[in-house]
Amino acid sequence: MTPDEYEHLVAHLLAKEGWDVEVTAPSHDLGIDVLAERDGVRLGVQAKMFRQANRPVNAEIVMHTHGAAAYFDCHRAMVATDGRVLDEARRVADKLGVELWIVPANPLLGHNSELPARPAGAPCGFGKVWCDYVEPLAGSTLRRADGSSNVVVAVDSGGVLRRTSNDKEQRIPIEIFRWAIERLLAGETVLRDDINAHSIDRVSSGVMLILTAVPLFEQATVGRKRGLRMRSSCP
Repeated sequence: MTPDEYEHLVAHLLAKEGWDVEVTAPSHDLGIDVLAERDGVRLGVQAKMFRQANRPVNAEIVMHTHGAAAYFDCHRAMVATDGRVLDEARRVADKLGVELWIVPANPLLGHNSELPARPAGAPCGFGKVWCDYVEPLAGSTLRRADGSSNVVVAVDSGGVLRRTSNDKEQRIPIEIFRWAIERLLAGETVLRDDINAHSIDRVSSGVMLILTAVPLFEQATVGRKRGLRMRSSCP
């Protein structure tokens, strides 16, 4: 997949969430590769495809995206990448309100391909699920069948801060929730192994516990592997 194809892939995925999208001309984009509008909100996106190279998203990329989006009169800014994101970049993104979106550079998924259709009754996209179901979990205690529990300390635009049963705090980035929720909404089953494979840290137990508390999803088993799937009837 080329960088140009990656930009169109990002635009395609946004369009599937109901955004009106435009891929900008390379010579005049100032770092903003995709402009998207929905419900009066204008979003500026920089697409950074690293193709597994040892080049992470750093704080400078986040700050540049924030400034370039402001130049284009955007209300929101986003960095979409297939690479890893440095902790410093996450802190800057939290401070500036820049969204971070992990989008694998899949050469089999070009911008003209069709994604699986969302099941009937599924919400329109990740943002609605996050706002309607995940953010309200802040301050709640979630319990597993074995009696262990996690406290959802905080939920914000950067992810979830949880306190584990061992009384340790862990930050789970929003990107892994976005990755899992988008696949669940598309009708896929997401396994714990899948979550760990798409996250730098092993956060599958926390992601599973939190998303199980969302009434749209339920636990699923494939062979001996545990995961999640959409409920057959959504509330």
